[in-house]
Amino acid sequence: MGTLSDKNIIDQVNRICANADVKSKILLCRFLRFVVDETLAGRGDQIKGYTIGIEVLGKGKDFDPEQDSLVRIHAGRLRRLLKMYYLEDGRNDPVVIHIPKGSYQPQFLANSTWGIHTGEIYKIDTDEVELLHLEPTVTILPFKNLTGDSEKDYFAHGFSEEISIELTKYEDLKVINCWRRPEFDMDYIVNLYPRIGARFIIDGSIQLNDQKIKILVKLLDAVSGNQLWAERYQRDLSTENLIAIQEDISEEVAKTLGSEMGIVFRQLTEESARIRPDHFDVFNAILSFYYFEAHQSPELAIKTFHKLEQARTKNPNSGKIHAMLATLYGNSFALDFPENDGAFEKMAEHAERALVLDPNCQFVRIIYVYKCFLHNERDRFFMEADHCLSMNLNSPMRLGSIGFHLSLYGDWERGKMILDRAMNKHTGYPLYFHGATSLYHYRNNEYQKAFEEALKYDIPGLFWGPMLRAASLGQLNRFKKARQQIQHLKKLKPDSEDKAFYLIGRFVKEEDLVKNVIEGLKKAGMKIS
Repeated sequence: MGTLSDKNIIDQVNRICANADVKSKILLCRFLRFVVDETLAGRGDQIKGYTIGIEVLGKGKDFDPEQDSLVRIHAGRLRRLLKMYYLEDGRNDPVVIHIPKGSYQPQFLANSTWGIHTGEIYKIDTDEVELLHLEPTVTILPFKNLTGDSEKDYFAHGFSEEISIELTKYEDLKVINCWRRPEFDMDYIVNLYPRIGARFIIDGSIQLNDQKIKILVKLLDAVSGNQLWAERYQRDLSTENLIAIQEDISEEVAKTLGSEMGIVFRQLTEESARIRPDHFDVFNAILSFYYFEAHQSPELAIKTFHKLEQARTKNPNSGKIHAMLATLYGNSFALDFPENDGAFEKMAEHAERALVLDPNCQFVRIIYVYKCFLHNERDRFFMEADHCLSMNLNSPMRLGSIGFHLSLYGDWERGKMILDRAMNKHTGYPLYFHGATSLYHYRNNEYQKAFEEALKYDIPGLFWGPMLRAASLGQLNRFKKARQQIQHLKKLKPDSEDKAFYLIGRFVKEEDLVKNVIEGLKKAGMKIS
């Protein structure tokens, strides 16, 4: 430790934990103080994952750091936090604190020459910075009041606060509070990610004109400086509808930006595809899963499975990872993907494990609904579906999933109503939802509407789109176009004639509807026994 005194080191810890970007991270500050105190007390070489789990994370005496990776995860976050701090605000601090990988014992160095030890220890690692930038962190700046009336400041601030509340309902998104507008110019935000503390910035303004209100909202990337999205909302204004306007626009903005298929996750998903496979952690595997949900195919399912398995190895107690693996196994069984032996049982195994690990997670509960659906556990299915709906689902993907499966299990009117709510024009959602809406019209003998919905089932790697289109065209006696869809179907699923009842029956729980779809396919020219 050279000439550094204990007071020098403790002062440095206090300096770090008082930093604007650090002080909100209470658990990591507690972690840092614990390992520093233990080292100064001469017990640095005795710091273990078990003691950190007990003393810092509040785990019980039965805590096993070999089975629970929580300590390693927080240690990694603390190392990244220290790196970003010393690369920015702490570059000229008198003491450098460093926790080497493979150890929880910190090292202390005097930074007597400007930045010399900071530059040596905290070098910029491109791969690590990329991974850090993939974290789904968002901050909402207090909106600008452009009305010219300072008494309307409360309304501008209320909008940003309402959007913040709506965004916190999305489990994968981390929302960082911003109580005042930063002093830096918003036109100069490139590479200010460490200072802001969030990858994405939501900014906006309000204007009033002749009893109308105009709200401008935009999404900025704190790494590239690019504006990723902007929208202007205009509403008629009255005292009575003020709160309703705030809630309506805030919910719409949150869905557009924060849902699994919203702009934030689409941006991160595209970037994660460029990260080397050996750098994938839990969240990057989750991004890959959401990409799979939007572009399903057997080949993509295999790639996503390997990434999720790698993430499960690193964090075996992640309920969400188990739930996503359950989804892939369930899809493999239901869609009859190649090499799906054992998929039925493995889906149940992972879904049950996910429910034990994280019973309050919306996504885990929704995948459990899917498990009950595929396993024909009717009573449990409806009970679990109702439980999910009681959780006030906001994500179009999650809400629509419940509507999709309710419809196919026979609760068509309620399922269709939920799907209509999830599939509004302002949000992204999985295109396979159109499979249920197509079948809704098909069972009502509205074959033209069924065909139009089937056209929207535009997922190139799946056979359901051409199968629904072929059946609808068959019922409409449009045989030439129906044969084109049959050719497409057979290209995607060569054994579709032999397995037609099996393939349809995996999803459609009404026997009469299955027979009706088969009838349409036969009219289209398929030879189904």
